[in-house]
Amino acid sequence: MLEWLDDFLLRSIVAGLIMVSIAAPMGCLMVWQRLAFLSDTLGHAAVLGVGIGLAFQTKPIFGVLAVVLLIVFSLSRVTSFNNALSETTLAIISHTGLAGGIILVGTLPAQTVNIEAILFGDMLAITLSDLATLFITTLILFAGLAVNWRAFVAVSVSREIAQAEGIEVRKMQFLMYTMIALLVAIMMKVMGVLLIAAMLVIPTTSARLFSRSPEQMVLISGLYGLAALAGGIASSFQFDWQTGPAIVVSATLFLLLTLAITRLRSL
Repeated sequence: MLEWLDDFLLRSIVAGLIMVSIAAPMGCLMVWQRLAFLSDTLGHAAVLGVGIGLAFQTKPIFGVLAVVLLIVFSLSRVTSFNNALSETTLAIISHTGLAGGIILVGTLPAQTVNIEAILFGDMLAITLSDLATLFITTLILFAGLAVNWRAFVAVSVSREIAQAEGIEVRKMQFLMYTMIALLVAIMMKVMGVLLIAAMLVIPTTSARLFSRSPEQMVLISGLYGLAALAGGIASSFQFDWQTGPAIVVSATLFLLLTLAITRLRSL
């Protein structure tokens, strides 16, 4: 039944479609709450998780999950989330995690890890096991979004109003940060730690220019993500580019095109 997934290109396309489907709603929430820098921080720190996972001779994703969840939990223990998520704090965590991870990975046998794949992703090397992990984790994230979508949007619009409506703001924020951590962990294989934030933010930014409601923005962001995925994979095969960076470049080109169209419409 799954024989068609034996083809590496089809596996990469399926992985890309799964990534786009969850990146659209999660990316919108992150942009609304100005959390793009948090995803970038967790992505960089994930390198340390990869090194820890490999050092303990287990799957890298387990090390990544341990590190990113520890960071999220530590930030949540700070009295003020705004202070915890300051650019200075996140920058320190980001660069320290990246530097420490590269040092740790560098101490491992050369054949153990491909540092380029960690940094920029290796979509064409997705295995059936990777697909299963990506699919199951995405289902968990979608379940969390379905149950808490109204609360997430309310917190994004106004924390004060959400609190007045009886929504536990800190609980919702912690849940959202945890979901972002899970998202970073599973997207690492597809996009690489340096490109995760770009795929979450760029299609969402494009969609924001045309959207009139939160749900419409999620839908349009998904369409932009699909276009970037198609353009990235096509140009990767045509010009022998790395797939992850090609997808990001495609997403940026679509953003520039959208900005140009918006500018012309306003004249």
